Amino acid sequence: MNAAALAPSRPSVPPNLDQRGARSVPRRLFPLSLAVLLPLIGCVASWSMQGGWLGPAMADRWTRALLATADVGAFRDLTGTAYPVLPLGFDMIMALVPGSAGLPAPLLVNVLILSVAASLWVRMLVAGGHRFVPALITAGLLSCAPSLSLMVAGGGAAPVGVLAFTIAVTSALRLARRGEVNDMIALGVSLALLALADAAGAYLVLASVPFVALLLPARMVATSASGSLLVVMFPLIFAALALFYANWVFGGSPLAFAAGVDAAIHGSAARIGDSSWLLGPGRGMGTALLAGALLILANAPLLPVGLWAGDRGARRVLLLLTGLILTALVLASATWFLGDPGRLLAYLPPVCALAAAVTGRHRLRGGLLPLLALLGLAAGWWMQGQAGDTDTAAWRQAMLGAGPLDAATQGELALGRFLRDLDDVAIDGLTAGAVLPGRGRAAGLVLPSNDRLKADLIVGHLRTSYVALRDPVSAAGARDRIAQALPDLWQDAGRGAVLVYDRGGWRVWRLPAGGRNGGE
Repeated sequence: MNAAALAPSRPSVPPNLDQRGARSVPRRLFPLSLAVLLPLIGCVASWSMQGGWLGPAMADRWTRALLATADVGAFRDLTGTAYPVLPLGFDMIMALVPGSAGLPAPLLVNVLILSVAASLWVRMLVAGGHRFVPALITAGLLSCAPSLSLMVAGGGAAPVGVLAFTIAVTSALRLARRGEVNDMIALGVSLALLALADAAGAYLVLASVPFVALLLPARMVATSASGSLLVVMFPLIFAALALFYANWVFGGSPLAFAAGVDAAIHGSAARIGDSSWLLGPGRGMGTALLAGALLILANAPLLPVGLWAGDRGARRVLLLLTGLILTALVLASATWFLGDPGRLLAYLPPVCALAAAVTGRHRLRGGLLPLLALLGLAAGWWMQGQAGDTDTAAWRQAMLGAGPLDAATQGELALGRFLRDLDDVAIDGLTAGAVLPGRGRAAGLVLPSNDRLKADLIVGHLRTSYVALRDPVSAAGARDRIAQALPDLWQDAGRGAVLVYDRGGWRVWRLPAGGRNGGE
């Protein structure tokens, strides 16, 4: 008997998840996967928009991208106080790409980012021992999960967070197996990016602290538990301090990004009545825990397979990652953030990909993984209909071909089309909903972030050619800074002013050159 036979057995592990610098996966695999997945994800994402459906989050992100790339003041204010930060940066870059005018930059960003993440899942599965075609189909089905597809088409920031979480998932497995400093840093950086990518991702990061401590190898904990945890969390601490400092400089407060009732970090706190989840299972911590566990199992049938077929180390990591998502779901529900549990269920696909990857050594049949992913797709669609909010219901109707725009969005788009040929228009673009997407550009608008309009609002004298505003006594008008600064302007814009538009809760006045206005 030779020496190799007497050597202690070692669990079979995906090489690129266990050995630094291993090249078990061909380099051409990533671009090939991206070329196939990009049109698939783009088709699914654009399907709901073919009939004209536009989610409020998509309209808001699109508006911010147009404002930040067209007005210096808006760029300063948005980049200094915006949260989450990363989607806005990617949206601005996409909006500046030649030939992208008129296209929804957030949709393009979401499709591209999710395609990159799904290509990494293919690589993960192939490295785990699965064949390319079943791995590609499985990754494609995971990327079409209803909770994730809604985030892509609806303008959610989850796709950017899912890419960061994909890196965190693979880093977590390598850290549990090898316990090297490089893996700790990679995990820490991915968590920092996750916190800056999505408000729902921030809850994952908040819930991750005890799970990271459990994830660390025993020798690291025995040497210095607090020191090891600090190494992992240092990028996150640095990112948080940078965010607070930027908000203090540009917004006057470290928490300026959370000041508004409609701030992303508040989630559904301002409209609990629209959420069947917060009024039902998410109302209590016990019911949220039980219902959340059932939702995870229904949406991730690949997870039990990984827990059964994976080795001991992989099972431990999968359990910790699942516990992390479940804890974040309960915390987000308890703080009234999570109007739709799908915002956190969207982070399940990377965990499912890891669960499938660690089963490769058992040589599961190639058709089994796509079948399980398809079952999760069907279960996720059904569960989404039971626990989704009003925005989710609108997207589902649009996917079925029966999702017309609501009256408010139709009015905003109509105003945007009316303003296409007008310049020098004073408008609060940040609270205008879909007006800027309907117009297609922000150039030619005078915004409250512009020093010229700031001065005009102080003295109550607008010097623009036009002004567009909402009724100041309406719920939407309460956020319109022009309508609130000049409340009489809605009824009377002054001598010589002409009302040129009055529909859908909006009015546009053409102001006389050199004349005073504001109700005087």
